[in-house]
Amino acid sequence: MTTINCVVLAGGLPEPDDPLYEMTQGKSKALLDMNGRTMLERVVDALQSSQSIGEVVVVGLGDDLGMTFQRPVNHTPDYGSMLKNALGGIAKMRELYPETNLVMVSSADIPTLTPEIVDDFIENCAPYDKGMVYNFVDKPTLEARFPNSNRTYVKLKDGLIAGGDLTLIQADLSDTNRDVWEALTNARKHAWQLARVVGFRFLFKFLLSQLSFADIEDAAFRITGRPCRVMLNPHAEIAMDADKPAQVELLRADIKSREIYES
Repeated sequence: MTTINCVVLAGGLPEPDDPLYEMTQGKSKALLDMNGRTMLERVVDALQSSQSIGEVVVVGLGDDLGMTFQRPVNHTPDYGSMLKNALGGIAKMRELYPETNLVMVSSADIPTLTPEIVDDFIENCAPYDKGMVYNFVDKPTLEARFPNSNRTYVKLKDGLIAGGDLTLIQADLSDTNRDVWEALTNARKHAWQLARVVGFRFLFKFLLSQLSFADIEDAAFRITGRPCRVMLNPHAEIAMDADKPAQVELLRADIKSREIYES
């Protein structure tokens, strides 16, 4: 099986108005306890136990902070935003491992991730000829696995979907599209600026809930200059992240029940 290096995004500190501020005490939510292991440890456990992941770079913490991993991980500091953390993590990976051509980017807050899910995603990305492969999970799949998850869904022509937290990307895209990445970062909260990047037609179709996976792939091709793919993933775990206290508790309970069953 193909071995791919992975960047794990663990940056960002909850502000006082963040739903998780009290639970985290202002520290990274990646450090929240999940039945004896932090969220980050559980994500890295899944990555390092898979057959398809090689080296790991964690963005946002600086060092292990007392956590333990099956194999050593590399660290790089927070760069100030999710997109900048992804780009900074990819740059660090390429600095440490210059032979890196493909990178998987994962969030640190999907603690029910399993090695099998990681391997299934990587296998389904073959033949690895896309500039980027992005995941969605539809509402029926997510709600069947995590009832009352209170996830946020986006209405597309293809149905109600939630973004998945695993993305495969050709590493050199972070070099050749730096101006585009910056524009996307700056445009996130300004629709007219975003439209200049993705196109007014794309934005209008999104607002009318008529956007399809094919539209997203076309827009990604215009932005990156490379074919991209949107994958409807059958594994709810990649989209079940922890943004609210109730979601943290749901994930803790799920992990606890799973480990009792396996013991």
